[in-house]
Amino acid sequence: MSSISLDIGESSEPSGGLLKWLLGRKSETRTPGVREELSRDDRFMMRHGAMVEDICEFLARAGLDPIPDHYELAWLYLAGASSTQRHMIEAHMLEHGGISPVHASGLLDVMRNAISERELAAMVEKAKSDINEAQLTADRSGQDVANFGAALGVSVDSLSNPEAAREAISKLQVLTQNMMERAAKAEAELRERSKAMSQLKSRLVQSQKQALSDALTGLPNRRAFDLQLDEAIEVAHETKKPLSVAFCDIDFFKKVNDTHGHAVGDRVIKHVAQVLKNCAGAKAHVARHGGEEYALLFENMNASLACDLLNSARARLDAKRLVAKDTNVSIGEVTISCGVATLQIGETGASMLSRADQALYEAKNTGRNRICIAP
Repeated sequence: MSSISLDIGESSEPSGGLLKWLLGRKSETRTPGVREELSRDDRFMMRHGAMVEDICEFLARAGLDPIPDHYELAWLYLAGASSTQRHMIEAHMLEHGGISPVHASGLLDVMRNAISERELAAMVEKAKSDINEAQLTADRSGQDVANFGAALGVSVDSLSNPEAAREAISKLQVLTQNMMERAAKAEAELRERSKAMSQLKSRLVQSQKQALSDALTGLPNRRAFDLQLDEAIEVAHETKKPLSVAFCDIDFFKKVNDTHGHAVGDRVIKHVAQVLKNCAGAKAHVARHGGEEYALLFENMNASLACDLLNSARARLDAKRLVAKDTNVSIGEVTISCGVATLQIGETGASMLSRADQALYEAKNTGRNRICIAP
């Protein structure tokens, strides 16, 4: 049996400025009358001190540790949340006296997706604006061509009159020059619009990717899993091929967090995610469903085959003993409990997930570190 060291080391004594302020440490005493250059953190505090205070106050009220995900949740709550989301969070804190780390993870996923949707809407509006500008450019060029054609027709009619012909030719020269100038300008504008649209497309792809990914593990998130499940169910009903899902939950994860801290907990979540992903390979889709829970989708596989794959993941986890690298303290054995359900004729995704969840509940209640199959 081998052991794995989880690299959760922290830096030595933090430097001054913002970090010391966040941790409640006093800055070094400064000699009166001696002018000192402000540090980057001090300049940051002068500009953003109010927001930093609000973030710290939110974390204190919520009872959340000062880790990156919780800072992001506080920032989104203060700067990006809708009134409905803020009310939901406030009501939860009032009822429960704070926010648990697991609930914070779920809230963060929801709010990240909401921000991405607003960004997506803004991108769509920008695309509409660029398309309208391009249309205006084309319309202006079309009007120039129409004017030139009309003037050319007048010129042909005037060729029998030398004076009128000279006047028509002069007008054609002016219109030709205008057309050349506007054509050059239109070309430059369209080139810029094309560049802007390419950048917009790139940002859109990145935004869509972020909206469907879990920031901690890099796995697809719950939203991505639900979309994939809907497609898989439609195919399974059409082809009559088997489809199974599973919920997997880390056993006694709260104890890991309480004993070793949330940084170690995050590393454990990432470790289990990697084991599940490696065992699944191309045979199954793995997603982080929220907190310490994972969801797996097995296309063309019945419950028995799904259990074989999950048992291989359980065996790999059982064979390892985790150690916190910075303290060399043993985390011990990390195990998972799983519930599996196979799609029934005419069944919906919600029904199948509910049966898998009930099977997971049974696995937890009958000893953990096991797999139960829904009837």
